[in-house]
Amino acid sequence: MIIAIILIIIAVLVIAALIGLYAAYRKTFYSPPKDTSETEVPDIISDPKHHDKIVEKVTALSKMECETVHVRSNDGLRLCGRFYKRRDDMPLCICFHGYKGSALRDHAGVAEYLLNLGYSVLLVEQRAHWRSQGHTICYGIKERYDVLSWLGFAKRRFGEDHPVFIFGISMGASTVLMASGLELPGSVKGIIADCPYNSPKDIIKHVCVLIKMNPTLSWPAIWLSGLIYGHVNVNATTAADEVKKAKMPILIAHGEGDNFVPMSMSREVYEANPEMIEYHTYPEAGHGLSSVYDTERYKKMLDDFMAKCLPKEDRKEEKS
Repeated sequence: MIIAIILIIIAVLVIAALIGLYAAYRKTFYSPPKDTSETEVPDIISDPKHHDKIVEKVTALSKMECETVHVRSNDGLRLCGRFYKRRDDMPLCICFHGYKGSALRDHAGVAEYLLNLGYSVLLVEQRAHWRSQGHTICYGIKERYDVLSWLGFAKRRFGEDHPVFIFGISMGASTVLMASGLELPGSVKGIIADCPYNSPKDIIKHVCVLIKMNPTLSWPAIWLSGLIYGHVNVNATTAADEVKKAKMPILIAHGEGDNFVPMSMSREVYEANPEMIEYHTYPEAGHGLSSVYDTERYKKMLDDFMAKCLPKEDRKEEKS
């Protein structure tokens, strides 16, 4: 009888633990089907002073004609993107959005600028977001391999020698930085990362602090929940580890007023390979808002970096 009671207690504890881990997975990693609009700009992620300007740019981008394109990830997910075709003699920029964000919202201003210059732009809908398949957000760990899938699209559409830049913001920035350590094709001329974190562990523990949870106690359960229910080990690598292997120039930008992803996180990435990385900060700019706070400086930063990355024979003056 005693043994039976003990076994029942153990079973109850195990079930309770699994339920708790599943709750942690749902909170941290799970992305349900969206019931909102990709063009919605919540006040919580936008500085009130610039909210109307952001909404205007997001709305304008959403109305531009584009082609819906798809690729298959290395683990079988059908991924979706918005492809805006412009000049054949200008590079392609592939853009990756942030955690539970949208490509239209996160890249509206930059995409508009690049399109006006004649760049073709591909706005990726990251796995587990919008029309792309999957339910587990992997904080860049699996998404970095999705970068390779989209580079395959670029090769099929433009040829293997067409210059490509990969651009990410927030989680998308960490995604492209983690991808920098992979065997990327020579067509990738540069990587641009706006307000990245170094590792999933860093950002998850930081958010725990923001929501008044103990990060030291919470982290082991969160890591385990991702492993069990999401089949992702978010300790697999970090952006800093991957940029040490990078073979192309990298640009990192970060707002000094970013309270969601502290600037110290991107600084850590920069310090891992300062010879390969340019690092720019923007006073007072909040999370992902550097291009809004100082638009002209941000545009010049992009122009200078992209020009530096392209061989002279690939540099084209903007046509009037």
